[in-house]
Amino acid sequence: MIAQTIRKTIDQQNLIPDAVQVVVGVSGGADSVALLRILYELGIPLIAAHLNHQLRGADADADEAFVRALAEELHLPLRVKAVDVKALAASSGLSIEMAARQARHDFFAEFENAVIALAHHADDQVETFILKLVRGAGPDGLSGMPFVQRLGPLRLIRPMLNCSRAEIYDWLRARGFSWREDASNTDETFLRNCIRHRVLPLLAELNPNVSNHILRSMDILREESEWMDLSIADCRLPIADLPLAAQRRSLRKWLFENGVEEVRFEAVEGILGLMKKGEGTTLYELNGSQRVVVEYGQPRVESDPLPTPCPEWTLTTERGFGWKRDRADAVGSLPAEASFNAAKVGESPMEVRTFRPGDRMTPLGVNGSRKLQDIFTDLKLPRAQRDRVPLVVCRGEIIWLPGYRIAADWAVPSPTAEAVHVTLKSK
Repeated sequence: MIAQTIRKTIDQQNLIPDAVQVVVGVSGGADSVALLRILYELGIPLIAAHLNHQLRGADADADEAFVRALAEELHLPLRVKAVDVKALAASSGLSIEMAARQARHDFFAEFENAVIALAHHADDQVETFILKLVRGAGPDGLSGMPFVQRLGPLRLIRPMLNCSRAEIYDWLRARGFSWREDASNTDETFLRNCIRHRVLPLLAELNPNVSNHILRSMDILREESEWMDLSIADCRLPIADLPLAAQRRSLRKWLFENGVEEVRFEAVEGILGLMKKGEGTTLYELNGSQRVVVEYGQPRVESDPLPTPCPEWTLTTERGFGWKRDRADAVGSLPAEASFNAAKVGESPMEVRTFRPGDRMTPLGVNGSRKLQDIFTDLKLPRAQRDRVPLVVCRGEIIWLPGYRIAADWAVPSPTAEAVHVTLKSK
């Protein structure tokens, strides 16, 4: 029965166009295992793909081994990639959840001319509805996940949205197929798990058909959302001339088309407010790697690239007199030169390091000390680049931010004063 439902969904929604590869994201859990096996039984040519997030130690490695064995059993091509999601989150300023999502999307983007089949099902939709409701979502969020979704170059498909979790487990058990269980799925400190194990059973006591009713409401919201999109598609007025609801919808649609996946109500309101001011250049931070820049009422989305490894540096010094200007093309760019008061430096060694939370310096020409993160913000330095900027330190103080300024207390007092001339280069 479930295979017939999936076949019907694929045909009705035109999920798999001709002459495309179908890549199935397989975690090893029941849902993705069932999707892979059913699509295989339907005779659809497949590639299995597994991303090891390296978040669960030996369990994550066991998941990978399971998926490798499954692909071998079905004689399917398999691509596996490991990403240290925790390190990615720390270096990019993203949450673990957002970093994992970014890693998955980057992984899937490696497949050209392919559709990516995901194993979300009807129960996931119901949980998503309540999750979005708790967070104050509008019609788009409450509509749930679509059968087909475009994310940049990616075409994501969800063939199992008309299937329930119970149907999936029954199908696997009836055929004696195994799968991997993620212990974190029972951890109710995660909001989705709390909804699954506590909220929905309570709602079912009030109405046994609550899940079906929620799915029907989601269908209605989705249809009305599509109608609203069509109603504003041909509008040529400036956004400020639209009704407020249409302004919000137009902006949300524009943000999504420009690569912003999730937009909270507060962000929409904040960006609209900046657009209406129509003055100067202002920033609205969306998440750890994306922001909206509004220049005289016109918005654009900026996204940080994935961080690259920090280079190693060489620092050379020579004694002389006077000063050399802090020369660099931009903040952190190398090579750079600067001069420091030799009497202040003395025989103390200088070292180069990167930014640490709480770092401060007192820049020459500025009253008082400032947080480095505030300096970076003023300089509009992307978050992903901040951890790669070299800082020169002496006796525990930051004395130089190359491409910006030296510290006031370390400046050469006059052209005739003894100085330490410093040159900083990348290895």
